[in-house]
Amino acid sequence: LIEQQLTQNIQKNFLNYNPPFLDFNYFLKLCKNTHQGIIIAGVDHSYQPEKYCQAIASLAKLLNFPVLAEALSPVRNYANYNNYLITTYDLILRNSKIAKKLEPKIVIQMGELPTSKVLREWLNKFKPKTYIIKNSPDNLDAIHSNSIHLRTTIEQIIPNLKDLTKTSSSDNYLYVEKWLNLESQKSKNINLRMQAIETIFEGKVAWILSYLLPANSSIFIANSMSVRYCEYFWQKNHRKIQPFFSRGANGIDGTLSTALGIAHNHESTVMLTGDLALLHDLNGFLSNKYFCGHLTIILINNNGGGIFEMLPISQFNPPFEEFFATPQNIDFANVCRTYNIEHQLIDTWEKLEYLVNPLPKKGIRILELKTNRKNDSLWMQEDYLCL
Repeated sequence: LIEQQLTQNIQKNFLNYNPPFLDFNYFLKLCKNTHQGIIIAGVDHSYQPEKYCQAIASLAKLLNFPVLAEALSPVRNYANYNNYLITTYDLILRNSKIAKKLEPKIVIQMGELPTSKVLREWLNKFKPKTYIIKNSPDNLDAIHSNSIHLRTTIEQIIPNLKDLTKTSSSDNYLYVEKWLNLESQKSKNINLRMQAIETIFEGKVAWILSYLLPANSSIFIANSMSVRYCEYFWQKNHRKIQPFFSRGANGIDGTLSTALGIAHNHESTVMLTGDLALLHDLNGFLSNKYFCGHLTIILINNNGGGIFEMLPISQFNPPFEEFFATPQNIDFANVCRTYNIEHQLIDTWEKLEYLVNPLPKKGIRILELKTNRKNDSLWMQEDYLCL
């Protein structure tokens, strides 16, 4: 009873907490008077993604701050609203000289930080003043920065902007122009490189899906390399695609079942996953007889855990293959027959493009792309850095 009463009191106090306008006013004036500020549109479960993206665009326009948008955020998929959008920050910040010149003085963070380790290390190095905007009691400061949580939403902040005068200096414009010029250059390089790749490279799948998925479709993105390839290569668009995901150490649990839940009673739903994440929840296919709607599973089968190829342990085999990569040598065509699921092997990009737009209206199917994780890892460690 005591625990119940304490819980109720905590919930009541949290729900009744509304920061005064002066807090927002001070916060916004501080942002406006600070040069070299950035907005990070991180992981945020927005139930009204269009309004959320419009609010971020309004804030960016007022402050002249670039918006570094995570692929798991809807912001990349509502790009027409935002002229300050940066998607190639991971690649940009790998250049130490450029990263130094782009040192931020203030950060406005929406939701959780993006996946990018490079971005996190950059923020941790300079430790800028950070305001984390999230209407929940969660601590979203993963890097223990110089941060303050504002327990509100960006949509609630925006109405207060009308009381502030736009007084951006030339320094603000120069800073955001640096970001936008780099973004234009890196995006062009990525697009040219991806267009030229004819062999099946798993990173290209995210790039293709970003411009080819039907408008207003949903995509569930699995953990490990699937989410990272999206962060690296998912291009800005205005197709209003809604991303879904499971973050954290247990993010692999229920991967397939979660995607099936999102797709149930809906059309135009896609899941992007690797082979191990799919195998971890294979019996989710048992719901096939109850399932209504459609789910296309884009399966990147590199026969193991590709993410571990990025670690130094990959140079030592044994024990790498057996204990880290853990290849399972599964014939997914046989798996699909077991669960009465459609299966198609994708061996050309043209075939993938043909099969993902338009999407079927019902049923479950796997589109399998077999890749070489060692070659793909080598590409990321060498070719990616040259883009």
